[in-house]
Amino acid sequence: EGVGAESVRRFILAVRASMLDNPYHNFYHVFDVMQTTNALATATGTMARLDSWERFALLSAALCHDLEHPGVTSQFLSKAGDSTHGG
Repeated sequence: EGVGAESVRRFILAVRASMLDNPYHNFYHVFDVMQTTNALATATGTMARLDSWERFALLSAALCHDLEHPGVTSQFLSKAGDSTHGG
């Protein structure tokens, strides 16, 4: 039971394709966050207490946490009048 390897691969590639091109909030950053989340959750025993779907949800959240991040703060966007981000 769980998510198949090919589905996970396609999901990761779709996330990568959706990342905006900026110097910090990019695919390398989110992949690093996902790996760090996995390492910490494993070291603390959290992963052992989660079922496969909960592990997938945890790592997916880490991978997607900056999806389409514009690379500036919400305050900047608000002052710039960007209505798509609450401005």
